[in-house]
Amino acid sequence: MTRKKYEQAGRLELSGLKNYAEQVLTSLPSGVMVIDTARQVRTINPAMCAMLGVPAPAGDIDVGDFLHLPELCERIDVGLRAPDYSEELMLTLPAELASLEPRYLRCALSRAWLDGENLLLLIAEDLTVPMRAKAALRDSEERFRIAFDHAAVGLAQAARDGRWLRANRKFQEIVGYSEEELKTMSFRDMSLEGEMPASEASLRLLLAGEIPSYAIEKRYVRKDGEPVWVNVAVSRMVSSGADVNLMIVVEDISRRKQYEHELRHMASHDVLTGLANRSLLMDRLDQALALAHRSRHQVAILFIDLDRFKTINDSLGHEAGDHVIVEAGRRLAGIVREGDTVARLGGDEFVVLMPDIADSSAAAVLSAKLLEALLLPMNVLGHEFSPVGSIGISLYPRDGVDSNALLKNADAAMYRAKELGRGNFQFYTEEMNARTLDRLRMESGLRRAIERHEFVLHYQPQIDLATGEQVGVEALLRWCPPGGEPVGPGDFIPIAEETGLIVEIGAWVLRAACEQLVAWREAGLPPMTVAVNLSARQFHQQNLVQLVGQILAETGCDAAQLELEITESVVMADPAGATATLQELADMGVSLSIDDFGTGHSSLSYLKRFPIHALKIDRSFVRDLTTDADDAAIVCAVIALAHTMQLKVIAEGVETEEQLNFLREHDCDQFQGFFYSPPVSAEQLRRAMEGRRRAHLRTFVAPSTRLRLAGN
Repeated sequence: MTRKKYEQAGRLELSGLKNYAEQVLTSLPSGVMVIDTARQVRTINPAMCAMLGVPAPAGDIDVGDFLHLPELCERIDVGLRAPDYSEELMLTLPAELASLEPRYLRCALSRAWLDGENLLLLIAEDLTVPMRAKAALRDSEERFRIAFDHAAVGLAQAARDGRWLRANRKFQEIVGYSEEELKTMSFRDMSLEGEMPASEASLRLLLAGEIPSYAIEKRYVRKDGEPVWVNVAVSRMVSSGADVNLMIVVEDISRRKQYEHELRHMASHDVLTGLANRSLLMDRLDQALALAHRSRHQVAILFIDLDRFKTINDSLGHEAGDHVIVEAGRRLAGIVREGDTVARLGGDEFVVLMPDIADSSAAAVLSAKLLEALLLPMNVLGHEFSPVGSIGISLYPRDGVDSNALLKNADAAMYRAKELGRGNFQFYTEEMNARTLDRLRMESGLRRAIERHEFVLHYQPQIDLATGEQVGVEALLRWCPPGGEPVGPGDFIPIAEETGLIVEIGAWVLRAACEQLVAWREAGLPPMTVAVNLSARQFHQQNLVQLVGQILAETGCDAAQLELEITESVVMADPAGATATLQELADMGVSLSIDDFGTGHSSLSYLKRFPIHALKIDRSFVRDLTTDADDAAIVCAVIALAHTMQLKVIAEGVETEEQLNFLREHDCDQFQGFFYSPPVSAEQLRRAMEGRRRAHLRTFVAPSTRLRLAGN
């Protein structure tokens, strides 16, 4: 090859190398720039232009005119002065040079021999994306840390073996341990032993990957030793190294558990006393019966009722009544055995369940103790009471094999205890069950008797002992169910009083008596009074005075012809309140008398304050006054006392002429009884009085001249 051809071939080779180098340089992802010692940019690839956000220069250009980055220019100048210079730096491009967002370049500057010259080579790598990712990761981690530490629920991380690795503030607050203390513990250290099996079973499934998470309610034991109810949600967390940790979310649910407990307690306990209610009693009784059936033991039910509790409610109000109920419940609960249940069924009714007794004597002994405890004085709103209770006892299996039967029979026995004088206990018998059914039938009949017009009034004449004239009548209630035998007042009046039906019945009696008196007056019969008995419930009702005034106005009855009889025990139950009510009635012109006088415990200091007009001597004293010196003395004393107080005296239950003569001799004012006439219907009385008027009878001194109404 000739020299000329060789040189031509060399130029072609160099040209090819140059084209190859340019192609490589152009395609490099890294930015490349070559600067000579005169600060001229010899070479710059597209990647560098893109990184710097500048167009490619048309020719050689001074680096200072090309770059507007003082820090980089300064380093280039340093590098051009040092033949063996080499350095790396991180460069942040301002937002205005980097498409409105900062860009991050890692620059390597070094001197290199290129084309026979010692030039400065700048290689730049765009780290914007990884730097932003790192910053985002850093921000994310910071946000996670803040969210973790300040979360409203407890957050913790644990190793698969249960060791605590990390815990936020709320978790530390819930369990009472610091994070440093927790790192020395396992979650098993804070769990109650009895609750571990359920947690461990779920944990095994989670670690095996069979379930993604689980939640459970359990109790952690705090650092102070107190258990706290928590809801624990556990999830698997797999790290980049394939390690499995546990992410645990803990919520303090102790307040919710407390609310649930209170709701369950309210559902099964009496609100006023805190004792078991009927629902809880029946549940425990069913359990006791099932156990007793297997063990062949006995179960006792003690049905307790406070005697005359309504009097306290009516006279002092429901607040006082509530105090009595609460104190009675406290006393009962303090006497029973451990394992017994005291329940309040409502009102003043309590039940004691004795789930396991050997024989009936245990129930009798406990009943006596309960009655004794109830009888102790209690102070209620400044008033002292000694509550009296009546207890009925039924036994399983003798008196019933199910809960309802035992309760029903104990209730029947309790009513038997009341019938026998109250303040005692009675065991159930079959006879009581029959009486209870009769009582229920009677109560049901009473509720319908008024609307079916089954009540009638009979009237017993009241005779003036001085003149022999009939001056009044006493209205007496009779119940005549259609198609059945008449029911005696002694059988149905106590039930009407207990159930409160006596109020409605009493209002009917008062109206019917006033209407009858007006009817007699319009028929031309001589003027007379009609006496009407007021029950305890009637007398204590708030609207009694208004009711009497309304009936008088609506019937046209003269108030002076109406006499209201109130028993001695009723007015003495609340003397101050009775005085006010009696005075209002007296101001209306109504006559007032104390019935059954001598059978109660009147205080003369109160008696003289009552605006009464008459005393009625109870028939129990009249019956034997001619044969019993004590009864005779009592009758004489009552007559003398009444006349001293300017009161009229009426003797009840006069059946013999000897009794009549005794009363006349001792100046008794009036009498009534079978000696003159039994109670008769209004029509019988009218006919008798008209016949008497026609015969012009003026006296009844001799038996031959007595007017007997029984046969009319």
